Amino acid sequence: MARAKSLAERGFRSIIATVEYDPLLLDSIKALRSDERLGDAVGIMNFFIYFAKLSRASAGAGSISDYFADPEVVELARRSRYVGISGLRSNEYLNSEGRVFAREIVDLTGEIVSIQLDIPGRETVNFLTRDDAYSYWLDEVSGYGKFTVFIADASSRAEVVSKLTAVNARTVLTLHGNHFARPFVFGSNVTGISGKIIDNARFCDSLVVLTNAQKADLVKQFPSLNHLEVIPNSVSRDVPPSLARSGNKFVVVSRLESVKNIDMVVRAFKIALAENDSLCLDIWGHGSRGGHIQALIDANGMTGRVVLRGYANPVSEVFIQARASLSASVSEGFGLSILESMAFGCPVISLSSNYGPVELIKNDVNGYLVHDEREMAEKILRLAKDDVSHASMSSGGVKTADEHSPSKVADKWVRLINKLTAPGWVSKTARSSVSLRNASPSIGGNIIIKSYTQEELSVYRRLQVMRVDRSKKIGGVACLIESGIYDIHHMQFEEDGRVLLKFSQGANVYKGVVPRDSVEFRLLS
Repeated sequence: MARAKSLAERGFRSIIATVEYDPLLLDSIKALRSDERLGDAVGIMNFFIYFAKLSRASAGAGSISDYFADPEVVELARRSRYVGISGLRSNEYLNSEGRVFAREIVDLTGEIVSIQLDIPGRETVNFLTRDDAYSYWLDEVSGYGKFTVFIADASSRAEVVSKLTAVNARTVLTLHGNHFARPFVFGSNVTGISGKIIDNARFCDSLVVLTNAQKADLVKQFPSLNHLEVIPNSVSRDVPPSLARSGNKFVVVSRLESVKNIDMVVRAFKIALAENDSLCLDIWGHGSRGGHIQALIDANGMTGRVVLRGYANPVSEVFIQARASLSASVSEGFGLSILESMAFGCPVISLSSNYGPVELIKNDVNGYLVHDEREMAEKILRLAKDDVSHASMSSGGVKTADEHSPSKVADKWVRLINKLTAPGWVSKTARSSVSLRNASPSIGGNIIIKSYTQEELSVYRRLQVMRVDRSKKIGGVACLIESGIYDIHHMQFEEDGRVLLKFSQGANVYKGVVPRDSVEFRLLS
């Protein structure tokens, strides 16, 4: 929301697009407007509200602002029913006049197996998944501007944005966290979610990461990612409250989860307390490890010196009163709490981990990077007694925070947008193969083709089934798929030159028969 607000203030038509059906959306918009987290110049669009409004107007009529969500007007309703005894559920979406403009079928697992848009003045459009319908919508939205830049903030929507085909659409994916699984360093496996974002980024105009260190690792591991940009998170440095800073109080502001490694902080603080029993530690936050952390505090006799405080609101009052903040997270995509701490003159002592801590913290400048609990304890004791170093690092932290002000971060986004919409920019374009037929029969749900290399097929991730000949059978059984666009779930390259394409509709992978020459299709990027 902060980015959308900043871009609106720079003169861009800034819109937040949501896709889910959410009966509470209008109330959320009201609340966000009232507390000024959502700028007045930022428009809110929703897939269902857009088509509800469109179904009451002439196709293509109006400006884009006519389709913004109005928190004072309820535009649609949903009704559901079960389809006979099949277990399938039908959802129908009605506009304010009671006309059905969208229908979808949901299977027993909650997966959408079909969705249909029925807008007056248009041909009825059918999709196999909601994601395909969302991409169709965003392609249409792009037509309201000379260029439309789509930034996928939610990892779950990276694929939707990456499948846009409008010539004036520019697509940007974002990677908010460390893409490595444990131990979170170069050479580790890539997490499933991050892997999907990185794979989809091949079909987009840019992939934005938060730190230079992460960019360097991605370039080493994925040399074909030649459109990486580094744009960090921003922090607002509001006027600090008039509160006295304690010389002995240290703080943690964090989710209480295993990846945050709070146990290490508690153990380090026990070592520090053995040399300076006037120190105290406040741990702010909630999470599944809260009970475990409290038990660790009690077992080590630190009750009263180390205290779980719950949620910190506002965090400014926590950081402004603390000597330093502590972090032992084993993985941080960025570490916004580190930057927030620095913004209020509170140096940070952190475990050296990818990526935020190693990017933001400079030893003896705005805090310390440490490698174990004994080193953390040593830095706690040093900062507690060294007023000169503390004052210097407090000032250094404020300077670091200023480098990440909303204005400076917005400048980076503006430069990227201008780059992607400049006359010389060559945007990623959708690719498709010639019409093909499956070269061999399959009883395992594969479409089989021949004479393609892995490099040639690397640019494709979907297939469009155009026709199915059900007169061709294996053991009396025909291929039971319909025309439409499917995701390529897996490609298997055989030594004899055959390529087995396993395909899926959402989470459902086809496992039926595919007789020889029964499916006419083409490959899509």
